[in-house]
Amino acid sequence: MLCGLSLSIQEKQAVDEALKHGIIDLADVLEKVEIMKNKEILEQHEQFCKIWQATDGRFKTKVPDESKSSGKRIVAKTCKEDLEKYIIKYYKGRQEQKEKPRTMQALYPEWLKFKAVDTSKANANKLQWVWNTYYVGSEIANMDIASIDVIIIKEWFLKVIEKYKLSSKKYKEMKSVANMLLDYAVEKRLVSINVSRCVHGINSKKFTEPPKKEITEQVYIDDEAKMLIEEAERHYKKTHNIACLALCLNFSLALRVGELVALKTTDFTDSTVKIDRQEVKTYYVDENNLFHRNGYEISPHTKTKMGKRELYLSADAKKYLAMILEHNKNSGFKSEYLLLDENGERIHEHSVSNVLRELNKKIETSQKSNHKIRITCISFIISSGQLTNEEIRIFAGHEDFATTEKYYEFPTNSMDKRADAYEKALSYTKKV
Repeated sequence: MLCGLSLSIQEKQAVDEALKHGIIDLADVLEKVEIMKNKEILEQHEQFCKIWQATDGRFKTKVPDESKSSGKRIVAKTCKEDLEKYIIKYYKGRQEQKEKPRTMQALYPEWLKFKAVDTSKANANKLQWVWNTYYVGSEIANMDIASIDVIIIKEWFLKVIEKYKLSSKKYKEMKSVANMLLDYAVEKRLVSINVSRCVHGINSKKFTEPPKKEITEQVYIDDEAKMLIEEAERHYKKTHNIACLALCLNFSLALRVGELVALKTTDFTDSTVKIDRQEVKTYYVDENNLFHRNGYEISPHTKTKMGKRELYLSADAKKYLAMILEHNKNSGFKSEYLLLDENGERIHEHSVSNVLRELNKKIETSQKSNHKIRITCISFIISSGQLTNEEIRIFAGHEDFATTEKYYEFPTNSMDKRADAYEKALSYTKKV
């Protein structure tokens, strides 16, 4: 009965016998046991960190805190008794947490904090969105991880697919959180196998695939690229907004928008430009361990390891580079960065996006992002037949040409403009 006490076997037997015959009171014994446990906690804590009285009169100590770089944090109370009560409650809470069944919900905060360090805060922010969308409050998130088997989690995945009408792409995004979180559980030795990664064979008919985008939404077709560039030049003459020239330049470089706004004047030679950095969003973590965006910074890395590349400057690229440099010179700007706002500060990706949105309206085309400029440029290069697949892959900054071919090759003419080509290809009666 009293196995929690630090007593010999004979002493425990004697106490149990006394309780049995009503010689001593159980409530009194339990109270004494609690006092002894509290005393033991305080003695063990003293080995970790002693209590001291600071110059302000308060009593202070340090308790373990894995979130701090030192592994400790200071606690202060006005009287020693209150501080001792806090210490006792703190350690009992930690013990209770260890004894509780580990759930995905309980593991999530420390896993997300780990992912912010392991990858980036930007990635942790994306994972946070997926978690909040699909997992928060769900049955799977609140189950003991050790009790989840492959069938249980697969059935839950199927319910989520049906509830949210997920496409295969969205399903993979949702499942990736379970994959990574349970990887973490394996590494923490909470479970021996990641059941999420054992889930295979989801029937393709279960997914709700979104309608495929029209070509007119994927690239600038026919004369749209020429029209947008001309409109951008007119808009620049009227507003002196450097983002207009940035868009013109990018029709020759096909850069990701983060790469575009991170260009420096020293990246350029007479005939080439070096791409080796990008702008990324920055985030902070609030008191509830939630990630929030709070600005931008320059990363010395591109999106992938193949993103670092050297590009040829076409005549058009040289033309718009010269216009940008002339603008900066006339404005008296001295920044190392190429694309600057009216105050001489580096522009951000939203500056480019805002201007592009306005220009799309002016030429009366569907709204297309800077990424569509990138796709348009690469599609033109592929259709020209002037460069090898390897040269195109390097230009795009991809690890393999299959990626370029699958996601960046689109016809740049409308169906009407392709009519003659179809007629020639399909006119069997005229073939000899």
